[in-house]
Amino acid sequence: MPRLNEILRDRGKHWLESSLDNHEKTLQREPYKRTHFSPSQAHLCPRALYYHMMGYTQDPIADQSLRRMSIGTVYHDFIEKRLTDTGLLVSSEEEVTNEDPPIRGFYDAVIQRPSDEKQFLLELKSMAEPRNPKYAEPLPKNDHLIQWNLYSMMTGITEGMIFYINKNNQEYTICEVEQNDSIINSTLDKFKLVQEYLKKEEYVPYQPDWDHKWCNYKATCERDHFIKGV
Repeated sequence: MPRLNEILRDRGKHWLESSLDNHEKTLQREPYKRTHFSPSQAHLCPRALYYHMMGYTQDPIADQSLRRMSIGTVYHDFIEKRLTDTGLLVSSEEEVTNEDPPIRGFYDAVIQRPSDEKQFLLELKSMAEPRNPKYAEPLPKNDHLIQWNLYSMMTGITEGMIFYINKNNQEYTICEVEQNDSIINSTLDKFKLVQEYLKKEEYVPYQPDWDHKWCNYKATCERDHFIKGV
């Protein structure tokens, strides 16, 4: 959900800023009912995954957050071009799937080490430093590890890296990772749980033990739970 300071800031916008942000909103994909789970959403709690699969509309996203996401795509394209220019890139943005539970996604890149031609699975991420360093999250982030491991399972590539570029100073942080069966199995179990509720056409129960602070379905979830009682 938008932060209060972002909402208040939006009220006094210059017309040019409003025009650019309004265009940004038109680039967002309309929600739709899904048949496959997505690795990029695999970190969500079971109930949020249910909303995502059912095609529920997300809570409003602040304009500044939409800009950050678009700028992240620019950084992604920058790194991918450098990988191509250096001859390290083997493949990128290729679709991979899993049958049961149904998963579908597009991994970022597979690269090859020049010294021995060994291939690695690469996940590209951009990030901004928090204003207060004490709030910095350790890398790699848990949701990125989950995402990388699902792509590792589907590609069969068991080693790789999560590559971070800092938006503030363009520093690189490269985290080497290996396939983790525990992460994969727990995520698949969560997908299967949600799948059962989808088949029964029932809401996944409210998840009070999960951190809902940054959930894109927080308002919908709390309305359904506290007002509708589901």
